[in-house]
Amino acid sequence: MRIISNVLDRLLTAGVALALLSGLFSSAVSAQNVTSEDIIRALLPNGGAAKVRSFRKAEPHPLRGISIEGQLPPEADLPRINLTVNFEFDSASLTNDGILTLQALGQALRDPRLRNMRFQIAGHTDLRGTAAYNLDLSNRRAFMVAEFLAAFYSIPRERLVPVGYGESRPVDPANPESGRNRRVEIINVQPLS
Repeated sequence: MRIISNVLDRLLTAGVALALLSGLFSSAVSAQNVTSEDIIRALLPNGGAAKVRSFRKAEPHPLRGISIEGQLPPEADLPRINLTVNFEFDSASLTNDGILTLQALGQALRDPRLRNMRFQIAGHTDLRGTAAYNLDLSNRRAFMVAEFLAAFYSIPRERLVPVGYGESRPVDPANPESGRNRRVEIINVQPLS
């Protein structure tokens, strides 16, 4: 009887461990359901739509010639995508969920359709903390994303322009402390160069 009890204990322990692991894995994989193709479509000029040939003189982009090294004006209408890249609390260290999101981003930025374009990596925070602290934290996180992409996906650093915006541009202004405001925005700045 004691042998059966020990076997049952081991099976139950193994079953609980397996259930926990599968739960952790499935939640990590579904942390943000964004694919590299979703990212590519969002970042392509005109949403990747085929360009229509025209004999009209092309109008210059209204923001052409502005600096892409600092913060972009809020009215800049450029291809972009907001990604939830998770970091450890109060840190620029990536979590496993954050790494999964950056894997999709890295694959997208290596795609031939985006290979010759430059991107601003814009870090954003919520309203918790001081404005100066949030600006510093968003800068560190934006630089971490750029370094990750350069190190693990061989994206040339000159294609990545990390910039922190702190709490200045919430995606959910009605709820300034919302987690939705803590994000990394990828902006195709190619039309500006």
